Amino acid sequence: MAELDLTTILEKHAAFWNRDPVDQPLLNVSTIGEDPRYELQSLSITLADGSELFDQDEPLTPDKIDPGTILHEGEFPLRKQPTSDNGPLIVDDLLVTRAPLGKMAWLEAILGCPIVPKLDTGSIYSAPFLNGPEETHRIPSLEGNGWYELLLEYTRQLVEDAAGSYQVVQCLQRGPIDLMSALLGHTAMCYAIYDEPEHMKALTEKCTEVFIEVAKGQEKLTPDLNGGRCTPFAVWAPGTVARTQCDVTSSVSAKMYEDVFFPYDVEICKQFDYSIVHLHSGYLHTMEVFLKQKYPTAIQVSLDTGSTPLSVDDLLPVFSRVLEEKPLFIQGVMSESDLDTLLENLPAKGLYISTSTMNEE
Repeated sequence: MAELDLTTILEKHAAFWNRDPVDQPLLNVSTIGEDPRYELQSLSITLADGSELFDQDEPLTPDKIDPGTILHEGEFPLRKQPTSDNGPLIVDDLLVTRAPLGKMAWLEAILGCPIVPKLDTGSIYSAPFLNGPEETHRIPSLEGNGWYELLLEYTRQLVEDAAGSYQVVQCLQRGPIDLMSALLGHTAMCYAIYDEPEHMKALTEKCTEVFIEVAKGQEKLTPDLNGGRCTPFAVWAPGTVARTQCDVTSSVSAKMYEDVFFPYDVEICKQFDYSIVHLHSGYLHTMEVFLKQKYPTAIQVSLDTGSTPLSVDDLLPVFSRVLEEKPLFIQGVMSESDLDTLLENLPAKGLYISTSTMNEE
């Protein structure tokens, strides 16, 4: 692919959000082995004292992490070659981005959950810490919150290091339903929806408030690019932008999600000019909920075609339906024939595909 200049890239990204007619979607294609996001691998974290973090019984605490020792983790898309250009870095149709340690459960930690690294699987988990939804008062304040201060310092250091080259983007922030599951434990959350609806409402409102404050706190530290901001998916938006997610919708009906949790995702999205909700391809029963109104302004689907029965062919109708209403981000491992299927059967306008393709030989 010929190298594109920044003006052309930003025009392509604006066209994506507007779902303007285009010749091809936004594309970033690599092969398995080039992109570590799609491979299960151990995680190594150098701590503030210079030692390496290993799996441990004690929860991780923010004082043990120095952003400077892990600043260069998690670049997306990966630069394919060094560059001497002083401007924003570009790979394929995307801007190069970094976020504060992508595997960290940032919001869960800020809300008070113990953080438990599982380095052999390359994951960092949170553990529930509330005994019930009535314990909203136990959620710590952002003032003097060690995890929040670490996140802001991490963001500052990334901005300084980038110096306008890569784009510093929002950290991983799970949405209200995911945060409720994290705080209470999944089973307890499901019971509480029925047994303690008023307490659930108050706790979900608190989680939503913290989500917005944390996203805005990062936004204040990151410079804009031509009046806009970059998403965690390396696409520029001509305004402010936030990403939320709803993985735990896998365990509730579309109606329950719409009645109990969707209003809070809408409230988050309303605070930004552009917004993206992250979903998984195996659990798209809530899709029509997201298409009923303006918010969120875009949908992102991570492919689970290796762990759920649905193939790319099976997903074409729902992808087509999304593209009738909103821009669509599709990410994940697929075969070259799967990629061809998407390109041949989906309209290019408002479509983004980022994949590592598998060799079919």
